Amino acid sequence: MIRDRQKIEALSNTPLFAGWDEVYLKDIADNAGIDSYQKGDIIFKQDTKGDRFYIIVEGNVIILSPEDKSVLAEFVAGEMFGETAMLTQDEQKAIASANEDTIILSFPKDGIPMENVFKDNPVTYAQLLKSFLVMVSRRTRKANSLIKENSPIMQELQKQVYGDKLTGLLNKAYLEENIAEFMKSSFSLIMMKPDNFKAINDTYGHEKGDACLTFIGNHLSRFLDTDSVLMRYQGNEFAVLTPKLDRSGAASLAEKIKAELENLDISPVLNNPFKLSMSLGILLYPDTKIEKADFIKQCSEMPLIGRARGGSKILFEEDINE
Repeated sequence: MIRDRQKIEALSNTPLFAGWDEVYLKDIADNAGIDSYQKGDIIFKQDTKGDRFYIIVEGNVIILSPEDKSVLAEFVAGEMFGETAMLTQDEQKAIASANEDTIILSFPKDGIPMENVFKDNPVTYAQLLKSFLVMVSRRTRKANSLIKENSPIMQELQKQVYGDKLTGLLNKAYLEENIAEFMKSSFSLIMMKPDNFKAINDTYGHEKGDACLTFIGNHLSRFLDTDSVLMRYQGNEFAVLTPKLDRSGAASLAEKIKAELENLDISPVLNNPFKLSMSLGILLYPDTKIEKADFIKQCSEMPLIGRARGGSKILFEEDINE
């Protein structure tokens, strides 16, 4: 029990697990190993498979160059190391050695692939993947490029955190957590909602409504160009963010989307003819008077304004208060 409590305390004092409930920390602790090292002991060598990360409970660890044994980095109690190779499923590039008598927690413990650890604990798995993504995204530009790599773990991480479970599109979290990055350059944000989607749910049921959302999302994915980022924002609202698109380009794209969806035949889903009526809102960045913090929320509300004005509308920022 002392060891279990020691593991949980070590985890809770590590930034990766900051704010975690103890029930999830226990899932991690139950599948973590804890080992003692004497000064000079090797924790891992270069070319060791990156299949776990390490947290220092007590002591001090140095990372050494395999060529000349020079010190590349030093880690102290509460810090984590070894996770980069695990995320990319690569081999370790350096040597990790105890710089004094040291106690280290490793996760997952020997012989347990991470995907097997969480087979019965998908919520903890999703929590861990999200924490990794937040951690990586806060690091330097070089480390941040890990997100773009195609390792299975990073693909699963992206899917769990930023994937909409119904449509397979990117989700609300993706837009909200990455909007600051998009705001480093110009873009247009178009949000759209069917004016008459309630009629689908009321007449055919929510399962058919969900099937229609997937159908719409798939159609938009095929229709949009590769520069545009398509998301299911929430409910029956979709969002399209396109870099470096000016007012005329955004207006043209919105008209095309509106026409495409209002002419979309969704009878294969409903087994009955049904025509969508679409309202869209367009905001341009940086050509806006809306505060950055309210940018997404304001755009999300614009299709509702269009619906209240009769539906089948495309609104720009200046149209909101007419």
